[in-house]
Amino acid sequence: MVGKRPDLWDQRTSQSIVDRDDAIDNSLGPSSVMSVSKLNATIRELLEGNLFYCQVEGEISNAAFPQSGHIYFNLKDDQAVVKGVIWRSQAMLYRALIQNGQKVKVTGKITVYAPRGEYQLVISRVEEAGKGDLHLQFEALKLKLAQEGLFALEHKKAVPKHPKRIGIITSPTAAALQDVLNVFRQHRPDIPLTFYETRVQGNGAEMEIASAIERANRENSCDLLLVIRGGGSIEDLWCFNEEVVARAIFASHIPIITGVGHETDTTIADFVADLRAPTPSIAAKYSSQSKDELYQILAEYQEQLIARIVTKIEAQRSKVQYYYHRLQLKEPKLQLQHFRQQLIYHQHRLNHQLQSRLSKDKQKLSTLEQRLTLQLLQRKYQLLASTKEELALHLTRSMQMKLEQYRQAFQFSVEKLTLLSPLNVLLRGYSVTTSEETTKIVKSITQVQSGDQLSIKVADGIINAKVLGVE
Repeated sequence: MVGKRPDLWDQRTSQSIVDRDDAIDNSLGPSSVMSVSKLNATIRELLEGNLFYCQVEGEISNAAFPQSGHIYFNLKDDQAVVKGVIWRSQAMLYRALIQNGQKVKVTGKITVYAPRGEYQLVISRVEEAGKGDLHLQFEALKLKLAQEGLFALEHKKAVPKHPKRIGIITSPTAAALQDVLNVFRQHRPDIPLTFYETRVQGNGAEMEIASAIERANRENSCDLLLVIRGGGSIEDLWCFNEEVVARAIFASHIPIITGVGHETDTTIADFVADLRAPTPSIAAKYSSQSKDELYQILAEYQEQLIARIVTKIEAQRSKVQYYYHRLQLKEPKLQLQHFRQQLIYHQHRLNHQLQSRLSKDKQKLSTLEQRLTLQLLQRKYQLLASTKEELALHLTRSMQMKLEQYRQAFQFSVEKLTLLSPLNVLLRGYSVTTSEETTKIVKSITQVQSGDQLSIKVADGIINAKVLGVE
């Protein structure tokens, strides 16, 4: 099949050679003469513009594999030959198919090398001749399953980040199995693996693969399944394009990662799987986080935990300093001094009130003495004298009671402060040790080392000491 513009090519092929030559002779003039390079450039534009995509079937001959990594060969049939090239970037994918005498179907585009007037096929895909039927089967099944929703994202199950056990579905003789096991030894040697043996190519292999998936789901001992196989031809991988395998993957309640063939190989199983890996080895890497990633995550958690602990310690240290300052403000000596000042203030105030009251009483008495007669004054004087004595007695008793109340309140405050005083704690045999270098209270052996000078405060003084050792 050749991709071209039918209108242009049909028009050219419908003209006879004679008519075309006559038309050229009549149309060309001296100014229409082209150089060779111009002619080749024009041919290049026509060929590359109209044959931009080709699928050609033929037999390989004169295949060459130079050190550059490219592949050069001729593609021929019984009547013609065309040159073909596969660039190094894709040569390894199709190296096995490029053999003299091999019939193939290639996909590529026409390119013209203008300096020499040569054209060739630059090939991007190679298939054995006769693969068209398999491709049609592939597309038909793909369309059918897609319409049923087997490829839909909402049916994809999440792949666990830390599976407890992983099942591997493949052949015990597959080279891909050893690659996967080597990856697990480096990637996550701690995860146990369960092997479900099955063939991965040939007639009936699709039934064995589906049966292995169903068995793994019945046993339900794995958190994740890997369906893997190494590279091969389309026939070798065809069992992964069978409907029974696709439906078994879709019915699995265990998440499935497929790693079938090379990166360019895509099967129906890949579309149905919860995750498709380009190769079996990468499927093993996709199955879980690597041990290096886990170590990094744990290191980050450790740093966060240390930072939080340091922050908590600093907060507690600030709180201790706050309460320490508050305790200093409530030191018994300061409290006693405060209460003593209050007592003196109340004593002066009481004396002032007494003097004021006596002064007023004297003034009243003097006024009455002047107004009353001598007799009445005498009687009144006696009466007032008696009253004065009673008042003086009552006042004295009141003062004594008031002083006793203040004395009891003061005594109660002193006792209460004494109970709360750190000095009282020291009297019971405890001591407070501070480092002379840091002036901080020593709470742990980690704060001192041999040779440090310490101050030990006890109830009746301070003991200076030197650290001889720490145990």
